Amino acid sequence: MAEQGQLLVHTTDGVPANQRLAYWREGVMRRMVPLGVEGTGNPFRGRMRRIVGEGLELIEFASTDVVAVRSPERCRIDGCDDVTIDLMRRSAGTWMDHGGTQRVRAGELYLVDYAKPSEVRRGAHCTVGLTMSRQLARGVLGDDIAPRAGMKFAASGLARVLNHHLQTTFDEAGRMAVAERAAAAKAAKDMALALLQATHQGVADPDHFEHGSHRAALGLIDVECGDPDLTPERVAAAIGCSRASLYRAFARHGESVAAAIWQARLERARRMLASPEGIGLLISDIAVLSGFRELPTFTRMFKRRFGMTPSDARIAGGA
Repeated sequence: MAEQGQLLVHTTDGVPANQRLAYWREGVMRRMVPLGVEGTGNPFRGRMRRIVGEGLELIEFASTDVVAVRSPERCRIDGCDDVTIDLMRRSAGTWMDHGGTQRVRAGELYLVDYAKPSEVRRGAHCTVGLTMSRQLARGVLGDDIAPRAGMKFAASGLARVLNHHLQTTFDEAGRMAVAERAAAAKAAKDMALALLQATHQGVADPDHFEHGSHRAALGLIDVECGDPDLTPERVAAAIGCSRASLYRAFARHGESVAAAIWQARLERARRMLASPEGIGLLISDIAVLSGFRELPTFTRMFKRRFGMTPSDARIAGGA
């Protein structure tokens, strides 16, 4: 059994062209049956990366044109009833027949229920997603899972933060330690459960999924901290909970939402000062890009946090 946080890689590299689909069908894709696409003239190529978590896997899948089918018979035979939240990272054209036929575009986040038949026709593409046991999803959705097969999530709030987290996790996976990947998988699970609950009940309840709400808020803050108008109220609205609920979630971690916003701004500024990203920018420019309206306020807070001025940090970082 794979260790939590372990990164597993499967690829058709080194497999003869006429054996790749068979290899993929028998050794890699456990839920869907990949079929060749006529008329492309190109042999199938694929790569899958998996990060093992507790009761779930994070999966990145990229391939050339392919049709993947999960037939009613296969659903009966293998008994697999996992649930996946998938993100189409890029696509040259994807159509999915799963609870209805629809096109899936790059940037869309959608639900797959492997207890139900499906068929996906994909051009060259890359997806990232989270596959969890049905038991985890049922804890949030009850028996209301099957009708949601193929459902797309709104591209805002928790869904947007989960989208960012999944992409960043695989971008950094090769540079992360096993424990870090395990933590990233757990964070994805917490966010996904909070997202399912918000979709089902209309609000994410930190009393049940406080870690998901807390992590989602931190992820949103990290992305949006350059906006000087970002406030705790806007964070709460973006992830779909009340301001009071958000404050409680942060208080359980001994933190304050406002402090987390300022901390994220300062960390962004420090990264820019010490990296090629900030070359050619004035310190005042970096202050603005990090969410500060006034340079004196930025300088004062930066020195208080890091024990040096922004100018000293730039010199120390060599940027």
